[in-house]
Amino acid sequence: MQASDSSESTKYRQVREAISDSIRTGRILPDGRLPAERELARLHNVSYMTARRAVTEMVEAGLLERRGREGTFVRADGAGRLSTTTLHLIYPDFDTPAIKTMLRLSLGECEKRGWQTNVIRLNPNTERLALRALQDQELAMVLVEGPLLQTALGDAMQRAEGHAVLLGNRLDGVGVPSVLADDAQAVRLAVQRLHQAGHQKIALVSDHPRYAIDRVQIATWRSYLKTIERDVGHTLPQDLIVIGTPRRECVTQYSFEGVKAYFESGGAATALITLNDEIALAALSACRAAGKAVPEAVSLLNCGDSAMMALAHPSITCIDVHLETHIAQAMELLDAAAQDLANPFDCLRLIEPHLVERESVAAPS
Repeated sequence: MQASDSSESTKYRQVREAISDSIRTGRILPDGRLPAERELARLHNVSYMTARRAVTEMVEAGLLERRGREGTFVRADGAGRLSTTTLHLIYPDFDTPAIKTMLRLSLGECEKRGWQTNVIRLNPNTERLALRALQDQELAMVLVEGPLLQTALGDAMQRAEGHAVLLGNRLDGVGVPSVLADDAQAVRLAVQRLHQAGHQKIALVSDHPRYAIDRVQIATWRSYLKTIERDVGHTLPQDLIVIGTPRRECVTQYSFEGVKAYFESGGAATALITLNDEIALAALSACRAAGKAVPEAVSLLNCGDSAMMALAHPSITCIDVHLETHIAQAMELLDAAAQDLANPFDCLRLIEPHLVERESVAAPS
């Protein structure tokens, strides 16, 4: 049964490639009509269902369109995508400042290269499109939450043979090119800056401590506090404020409630490290609501930077993880994959973070 499934999978992909080749070479023009699916089946010596599956998937991908009884036609933009390099941008179906920035930068880099783009915002209805692009080893830039890497999506990325680049997380150990900030160094810089300002009670605010990146950041924070303990000669509190925002709920609202509850229940931190912009803005408001002025009573430092951090009041000191460098490095890896020049030993690009001084850090009162 498995051998038959594999054979059918190969056949429908062959039909798809034959249709694509006809469009690329001009044998079927933009807005031109395809042969009927039964005729396609006869031409390619496959079953009707195999031919129909190939056409259906090209319709779902936006390359073709069905017009009722008139038949199936080539979309003009679909023809354009097939005639040039296309990059699938596989992003979450929700927006954060960082996601918006990375998507904007990705689209800009593709425009510079003359590449077409196909944005897939991941949800249960679009996951099949993302999997298909990865399984067909088409170029893809993927930004997903940690748990999704343990699903079929992560498996498909491993089988993409370097044609898919992962942003903000890592699967380089199984051969998936990965681009991410040096998150451990980002937290070290944050704790170091707060310690230099005189803080010893430094709490960390994490939305999902079980995520791989959060675990690295938390471990680094704890380790650095231990280093400070050896210097000062006494034990320091390690207050981890866990938010745990449910999927599709508002992280800003949950973070506000979590940080506010921490201080109202007697939390004694004089400084907070937050791990993204939404949590940082929520923490700023929560401190005010709890009667803790920033930076007079509590200093605030965020791992991540955006225009919102500069425009907050007070403006928020940040660790800049250089999102534009993430995209530039990912595009470099994809350029190599597109030219079949990918280096299997060049699977990890770590972006060096830097401190951006603003107004939200001061000596403890």
